[in-house]
Amino acid sequence: MRYKVAILAAGVGSRMGGFSEHLNKVLIPIQGKPTICHIIEYFPEDVEIVIAVGYKKESLIKYLETSYPNRKLTFVEVEPFQGEGSGPGYSLYCCKPHLECPFIHIAGDTLVREKIPEPDSNWLGVAEVEDTSRFCSAKIEGGDVIRIDDKVQTANKHAYIGLIGVYDYESFWNALEENKEVIDGEIQVSNGIQKLKEIGLKSKTFTWFDTGTPNSYEHAQKNYFDGEGSQGD
Repeated sequence: MRYKVAILAAGVGSRMGGFSEHLNKVLIPIQGKPTICHIIEYFPEDVEIVIAVGYKKESLIKYLETSYPNRKLTFVEVEPFQGEGSGPGYSLYCCKPHLECPFIHIAGDTLVREKIPEPDSNWLGVAEVEDTSRFCSAKIEGGDVIRIDDKVQTANKHAYIGLIGVYDYESFWNALEENKEVIDGEIQVSNGIQKLKEIGLKSKTFTWFDTGTPNSYEHAQKNYFDGEGSQGD
């Protein structure tokens, strides 16, 4: 099917501390290759990759254009990429003019081991973790996502891992446009996910590696190819 992929790489990466002081966190290597390169190579070469950029965008754009001269890469500059009014929901919405079709959204610090399915339906990438309070989380029954909670303590067992297939893109964009609620200081993607849940949203479980904090990065560095997935450190 015809679809595109959106990678969010605009943020400062403050959770990584000094790791991201001199470069965008998506360029920090996992087992010898930048995280964003692992992500790009998940997808067929004829799929357009739309990348939201902001923090240290010049070096990121130059690196990717040099590394992938034969791929269709579209860069979308996000402003603001930090502070009031920013966040993953806002960064993704900035990419909307290039995503008027079914698409896959993946965060720039999300790695998975399984093959990522096409967005031929609405699906939410999840992983079971010990504590979901730091994440957008999902309650799942029979493979269906029936409840979404964002960064609150719940009985949910599955974290949303920053990976989603959006088939009903018009409804998703309308929901993001109408709901600009700030959660944990940022506009979140969950504002659009809630609408997909109403339409029909399946869960897809992945072996997940979060490269966005020093502890989870260290875990991914050691375990990405053949070890256990992240537990939401």
